[in-house]
Amino acid sequence: MTTSGQRLFDRIYTLTAPNWAFSPTMLAIRNGFLLCLPLVVAGVLAILINNLPFPDYQDNMARLFGPNWSKIGDLVWQGVFGILSLPLLVGISYHLATLYNQRYLANPVSPVITALVALASLMIIMPAGNVTQQLGTQGLFVSMVVAILSARIFLYLARIKQLQMLIYAEGMEASILQAFACLLPGIITVFLFAVFAFAFSALTGLSVHQYVHDLAMYPFRFFQSTLDTGITYVFITHVFWFFGIHGANVLDPMTRDIFESAANSNLAAQAAGTPPPYVVTKLFLNTFVFMGGSGSSICLLAALLITNRKDGSRRLAKISLAPGLFNINEVLLFGLPVILNPVFLLPFVLTPLALTLTSFVAVHYGLAPGASVAIIWTTPPLLSGYFATGGALAGTLLQCFNLALGTLIYIPFVKIFDRLRMERQKKAMNALMDIACNNIVGPSGKKCLDRGDEVGVLARVLAGDLERALKRGKGLYLEYQPQVDHISGKVIGAEALARWRHPEYGLIPAPIMVAISEDGDFMQPLGLWVLNEACAGRARWQQHGLEDDFKTSVNVSIRQLGDTALPDKVIRCLERHHLQRHMIGIEVTESIALDPDAPHNRILNQIHDLGIVISIDDFGMGHSSLAYLKYFPVNTLKIDKVLSEDVATSRTCVEIITTIVELCRALDVKIVVEFVENQEQIDTLCKLGCHIFQGYFYSPPLSGENMLAYALAMNAAPQTETA
Repeated sequence: MTTSGQRLFDRIYTLTAPNWAFSPTMLAIRNGFLLCLPLVVAGVLAILINNLPFPDYQDNMARLFGPNWSKIGDLVWQGVFGILSLPLLVGISYHLATLYNQRYLANPVSPVITALVALASLMIIMPAGNVTQQLGTQGLFVSMVVAILSARIFLYLARIKQLQMLIYAEGMEASILQAFACLLPGIITVFLFAVFAFAFSALTGLSVHQYVHDLAMYPFRFFQSTLDTGITYVFITHVFWFFGIHGANVLDPMTRDIFESAANSNLAAQAAGTPPPYVVTKLFLNTFVFMGGSGSSICLLAALLITNRKDGSRRLAKISLAPGLFNINEVLLFGLPVILNPVFLLPFVLTPLALTLTSFVAVHYGLAPGASVAIIWTTPPLLSGYFATGGALAGTLLQCFNLALGTLIYIPFVKIFDRLRMERQKKAMNALMDIACNNIVGPSGKKCLDRGDEVGVLARVLAGDLERALKRGKGLYLEYQPQVDHISGKVIGAEALARWRHPEYGLIPAPIMVAISEDGDFMQPLGLWVLNEACAGRARWQQHGLEDDFKTSVNVSIRQLGDTALPDKVIRCLERHHLQRHMIGIEVTESIALDPDAPHNRILNQIHDLGIVISIDDFGMGHSSLAYLKYFPVNTLKIDKVLSEDVATSRTCVEIITTIVELCRALDVKIVVEFVENQEQIDTLCKLGCHIFQGYFYSPPLSGENMLAYALAMNAAPQTETA
């Protein structure tokens, strides 16, 4: 799947999936369906092209492209839905192994080998002579079960040390070592499935696929085309769909005789001029119940569009609307997902049952004619009701009533889903904030993007959206927190702070934005955007009369300092906005300046030599080493909250800040104290020799316009000893 497809599916899933769906098994099933989604869309498109319900469409296509024009679509359908069970099985087993490796770091197992073992296990239980049929949608359920069981057994055996064939040789590739380590677990798993298939066949005389098929057929053995049959058919079809089984395809062989017999009897009665004896036929269900596909999916689409205004599920509804209007709903069922989603189980089954009853009553009591005219199954709702009833407007009106009823049934469940989504979103965001603030790094070296849980899904969604926001310039903006000289009362500078207001999640905390930017390798473009915006803002302030000695500080990450062209980029940005070099400062975090020989320190020295002011930010957060100040081009040191917050009450903080002040005075390094919020801090810090402050005591972060107004007002006021 493309990166954009992955991001869209991640967005939809994190907005809709229930809490339990983030267990390893459910995540693997979800990723398995995700793997199938591009194939499903291709197959759906082929079906739609072959079956567009427009007059003379087939004749015109044959005239343009020849009598066999639909063979291309047939081949696509066969290549997709004819083998859909295989990519689902591979995807589930592969992702189970991936999640296993995240948990057991010391004993990783090849996901590819896991998928191959699952594939062999499926082939073992496949009925002889009927393989192709069971590889399609009819075999989805069995493939899901085999993928989970075979992968679980294989991964369990792979953890047993006695079964690991560890072969070490100099120069041997890691893939070869993994293959030998998995040799015995793979053999045992395959033989276990062979024993099971043999025993099952001996006891039942059937294959697993045939047994599941016959079990599903059993309720219809003695049915005729009555209301009871219709309700049973609708119920079982949708229960099957919930578990990933294409219910209509599975039940078609066992219901074909019932419904075709009823349709033929109706045609005979119509030819004889007598009322049709049967109401419930396949045409009746397709016309009045399965509007938009199984689950009366057009009603779910309407509920999503009505209830959701701007989140991912509404976006999915828009994408699914076009095929849904032609009764093709695989995109919605696989993408939302409805499959294995307990919140939508009840309405997914209840809605078509309710529409079956209302339609039966309407036809039985003559409120609407029965569906008696064969139409292409892709005919859109409302049109299908008109044509299937022989041009009766009452058929369309019945569909309108059913559409409204089905939508009303779905809406409460969509609202429940929204509430659950908000709760999960809050928990995931809090967890992501904890990871970002505490710099928790996973085994892959990333903080959040490679995680397999809900937090990882949310992080990937945000990363994709942030990357697009950078390209389009939407949602990103700067705020500025003033830096005030307490002695003069003047605003001498401001720190530029990047902000991102997400259209769905609101204001994203800065630590999360930084963490996903670092994980996603677009910290450099984000940093350059901040630098450019800060320079543009500083240029505007200059035009409105702000003093030349006012300095705007911009944070630079260690990722940016890895760019050897950064000094040139800074100079070009200053020249672009006609700024003098002392008007912009660079702030780096204390942890960056730990190694005097690190390459990024050469970049810092180059920037300093250009006349750019260098500040160490967050000084005192645990990486402090005052001796390093003499090795680096530091003009300003910013004391962090960890020291300034308790300075009025903590003797230890006082002693540390006193030491910092004395050393900085000796080295001619300016001090800015951050997180100054009350008068007690001000009084104590002034006694210690600090007089430049940044914090809520003076002002919270301000927009560019408010920052200008604040600075002009403060600097125009009479100079006093207090702020």
